[in-house]
Amino acid sequence: MTTSSAQHTALSTLDQRLDALFAAGDYAAGFALGRHILRHQPRHLRTYRRMGLAARDVGLFADCADLLQRALSADPEDGGMWLALRDALLKLDQKDAAAVADRRARELLPDAAPDTPLAQARAATSQGNWPQAYTLFRQGYLQQPERLDAALGLAETLWRLEQFEAVQTVAQTVLRELPYALKAHILLILSDRELEEDWIDPARHIRIVRELDATGAYSRRWFTEEDLEGLFREEVSLPVWDESERWAYTH
Repeated sequence: MTTSSAQHTALSTLDQRLDALFAAGDYAAGFALGRHILRHQPRHLRTYRRMGLAARDVGLFADCADLLQRALSADPEDGGMWLALRDALLKLDQKDAAAVADRRARELLPDAAPDTPLAQARAATSQGNWPQAYTLFRQGYLQQPERLDAALGLAETLWRLEQFEAVQTVAQTVLRELPYALKAHILLILSDRELEEDWIDPARHIRIVRELDATGAYSRRWFTEEDLEGLFREEVSLPVWDESERWAYTH
């Protein structure tokens, strides 16, 4: 909804509009709107993700790689982004980095073959088998300690198993490498609510969560409304976007 007195538009409205523009193939308008959102919400994860995927679709491979690497630093568990990043890196002749992205995608996509501990852990997570997921994430993470997607999976599993102090330890480990990992911040907040001692400054982590996901639309992929209660504002408004704005790109 646009408020005429302040000339602002709800972020959720702009979010839906961005989806519609890219779905319709109107990339010039979509990129313009995405840039508008990022001017006012410079860490907005959903916008980086969608602009990165759209950049891949129109052949802007350097832009795609930059946008998706930013998005993956906040959500390294997204197999679709790893797959698109692989495509862009291959086009940029960055074969070693593309091979890394390909391995991530193969284990993180929903239809991944369960032929590694981490792929099996994801399958166990999708079935809600948290004890098995814990065992497999722990095994995979010990084998590949650079895999921060595995550490995040382990942290979530520990939270589901109500091992709240362990959640704090693992999530903080992730944030030392990826300071804007959205799920890690949320898990710190949620587990801190269950602990008697003050392990963290919740206000700091809530601020970062809102910078990344102001409306909570992204976080609801992982957590319920009850889990996220009190974490997000009811609405966030941005200045009205000029519908005539276009971003001239070539492909």
